[in-house]
Amino acid sequence: MNKAEFNTAWSALHGGAEIKGVVKTWLAISYSSAKVVSTLRFSPNFLTLLGLVFAIAMAVNPLSLWTIPLLVLSLYADGIDGSVAIYQNRSSSFGAILDSVADRISEALWFYVAYRIGAPAWMVLVTYVIASTQEYARARLGGLGIDDVGVVTPAERPVRASFIFIALVAYALDLKLVVAALAVLFVLQLWSFFLVARFAHNRLRNDFSA
Repeated sequence: MNKAEFNTAWSALHGGAEIKGVVKTWLAISYSSAKVVSTLRFSPNFLTLLGLVFAIAMAVNPLSLWTIPLLVLSLYADGIDGSVAIYQNRSSSFGAILDSVADRISEALWFYVAYRIGAPAWMVLVTYVIASTQEYARARLGGLGIDDVGVVTPAERPVRASFIFIALVAYALDLKLVVAALAVLFVLQLWSFFLVARFAHNRLRNDFSA
């Protein structure tokens, strides 16, 4: 599969989403990664589970410096599994469900680590619940036949991982920024949920009134 075919397939699976800006850059990276991973004969589901294993390893020893590279590996493995499925033409309903479940478990473990390094429990819990509800709302919209991405929010999964990464680095350097990093993420996640809720409301209202 060449790059143009890959981009076309990705867009079709995401409701005809435009490939530009950050999305275009990420797809270029994930396409190259998919080629390498496919050469190694790794399956998409294996990568999904590998991302979960890295997240579990973080939670086992949350105060270790290893949590930083493990977070990166967890996000990367689970971030390219869909691209590998497209490249290998192995997209499946089971794989999609496995990916969604693994995402939620992995994020719960990431936020657990954030709590262990000093983030307030209430902030960690509320941010995680709102993030999970946002992703659930999108999944339900898909079940209702609304397959387009809708709105790219300022607190998508890679952004959530980035703020936890910042918190982990701050903790490792003994900087008093863990709470601040999670507080910013908390605000961004609230705003992101509002954007998704507004999109869902507008689409459902238009569909039912049509």
